[in-house]
Amino acid sequence: MNKLAQFNYLLALMLGVLCFILGLALASPMTDVVSESMNNEMLNCTNSTVTGMQQAICTQLDIFPMILIGLLFGISGMLIGGFLG
Repeated sequence: MNKLAQFNYLLALMLGVLCFILGLALASPMTDVVSESMNNEMLNCTNSTVTGMQQAICTQLDIFPMILIGLLFGISGMLIGGFLG
């Protein structure tokens, strides 16, 4: 294996581990921010009389952290596994 291929493998491994650690580090704070936002007096997602727009915002707030963390883990897996195969 030449030096450029070794460098690319090491770079992909470092970026993959960085994305994985970033996903783990962001999981807890994002959950806290979402729960605070959903229980806000102006939004109040637990109320049964929310409008359609408020329901869409509540759904978006609930789904966004899972999508972002899953995307970070997916990128991490692609970077690490891309050079192993």
